[in-house]
Amino acid sequence: RPDRFQAGQKIDALVTGFDRSKKPTFSIKARQIADEKEAVAQFGSSDSGASLGDILGAALKKSDES
Repeated sequence: RPDRFQAGQKIDALVTGFDRSKKPTFSIKARQIADEKEAVAQFGSSDSGASLGDILGAALKKSDES
């Protein structure tokens, strides 16, 4: 969307494929989904019953110990 982003603005996107003229196609949404899946894999499942505070608290304690 040209109205959503400025020329030269840096964004995070995922390469989702290439068209017939070998131009890459990008997806911001696919990047967000991939990041969410990575966070769930790293910090536990989304339906584990743990609250966000429990998950972040444990992560912060771990980073403080390092």
